[in-house]
Amino acid sequence: MTQSIRWAALTILLVSALGVAKNQPTLQYPDLVRPKQPIAFSSNATHYVEKHQENGKVKVWVFFTDKGVYTKGQFESAALAARETLTPRALARRAKHGVSAIEFADLPVNQRYVDLVANTGAKLRWASKWLNAASFEVDQAALDLIGKFPFVEKIQPVAVYKRSNDSSADDKSVIQREKSGLDSKGLSYGNSAAQLTQISVPQCHDSNYAGQGVIISMFDSGFRTSHNSFTQIRNQGRLLAKYDFVFHDTIVDNQANDDASAWSHGTSTWSTCGGENPGMHYGPAYKASFILCKTEDVRSETQIEEDNWVAAVQFADSIGTDIISSSLGYTDWYTTSDYDGRTCVSTLGALQAARYGILVCNSIGNGGPGATTMGAPADADSIISVGAVTSSGQLSSFSSKGPTADGRMKPEVCALGSSDYIASSSSDGAYSYGSGTSFSCPLTAGAAAVIWGAHPDWTNMQVRQAMMSTASRASNPDNSYGWGIVNAWAALHVSFAAPYVHGDANHNGTVNVSDAVYLISYIFSGGAEPSPTAAGDADCSGTVSISDAVYLIAYIFGGGPAPC
Repeated sequence: MTQSIRWAALTILLVSALGVAKNQPTLQYPDLVRPKQPIAFSSNATHYVEKHQENGKVKVWVFFTDKGVYTKGQFESAALAARETLTPRALARRAKHGVSAIEFADLPVNQRYVDLVANTGAKLRWASKWLNAASFEVDQAALDLIGKFPFVEKIQPVAVYKRSNDSSADDKSVIQREKSGLDSKGLSYGNSAAQLTQISVPQCHDSNYAGQGVIISMFDSGFRTSHNSFTQIRNQGRLLAKYDFVFHDTIVDNQANDDASAWSHGTSTWSTCGGENPGMHYGPAYKASFILCKTEDVRSETQIEEDNWVAAVQFADSIGTDIISSSLGYTDWYTTSDYDGRTCVSTLGALQAARYGILVCNSIGNGGPGATTMGAPADADSIISVGAVTSSGQLSSFSSKGPTADGRMKPEVCALGSSDYIASSSSDGAYSYGSGTSFSCPLTAGAAAVIWGAHPDWTNMQVRQAMMSTASRASNPDNSYGWGIVNAWAALHVSFAAPYVHGDANHNGTVNVSDAVYLISYIFSGGAEPSPTAAGDADCSGTVSISDAVYLIAYIFGGGPAPC
């Protein structure tokens, strides 16, 4: 037993005696403490780490029971500090989606708990406030001891990403001569015309919808930011932030310790989403703004871990991103039954992002043609998982399929994923062709930005619904194509009825004396009926009657209670 593990055993005894993680939930905040699981580390997890340990070291998530916050006063104090970590844009996006208050998920992980685990010899990788967990590289022999800490809810391995047969032609890429492609109000798309036309993007560009005002976060292996496809993004100040979650700095281009191909995939996906090089190549959202997150480590001796993805989604949220484009799928150590939308760590992160108003677009994966061949977080509800089709609209043979373990249909939509025209990282002016759901995903994310830019008042779920309801197979969706090939132009023209407000009988957007008059006219004189009827039910009694008019008059003139 090493000295650090001996120290850990003694620490556990002391911590248990002092009651560091006393369960003190309150009625107002019942979710401040989670129960400690009887078995901290499952037999399946134990078997996995035994096979994947390196020199006795393993990478694990340690989930905590609480954040050291037990009372209303402690929560409110912590919430004030947490609010300062979010930009005004992030707060505004959340508020638009009905989340105006700082939540438990926004509070930081308890640093004391992190330190106590680190004192066992564990090396901290990332802390996740959303998950109330931290990832560590730790001696396998210390796992049982860490699991005995009273504040440790459970432990599980960090899942890894295995790139699944995206193909690109970087070794064959050349600097292309300008080709006319499909002209669209002066835009010459070059060889990218086919992938844009298939999802009806040129019509959107004709109407000057190209993602203006929308922020897209790209999660990938690195980016050649000097490529000609990104000249306008750089020159116009639309590259808002960068972070390398591999080397922990702000450089997302290749660095000295990188594999030479590190920036290849990200350069291609970013250009597919938002590149602009007239006569050569366009992405759907060529006027959007971008955040670049280098989440993948492609060095041959290093696997690509899920905790980088979780750290990146929290980073993007804090800045105020609207959309995430992620061409990743985490599969290692998870089983098919785990793809139920509530188990995998990245899936939980995607769900939280969706709750906070972010539209997550994620590749369904290249594991087809079998059923339930996706990886996490593609199994998440409330996101857009993207499959791949050929130029003729047939499903690409490699495109993964649903359903999820709990029976939900996947993917949501498809776009071109066979022979996409993409920027190549081999030089600043090189382009090539590539195949994979890695490219159908950024096409879809770019289309979503085009639609959202045209309807900035929409929510993320309205953008998602519009895209699904207008896709090519919306009337007969399945677990191969989902709802079908994206039709950005049709989705842009979807209309949503404004939600009704109790008391707003005439549906003009406000509650005032005109609503009381409207109700009296309806009840006594055969006037128009409130639409929907429930809008006139000011007192929420279940019926519309004179009492609702009286209720409104009391509210408007006498300081009575507001309509329910």
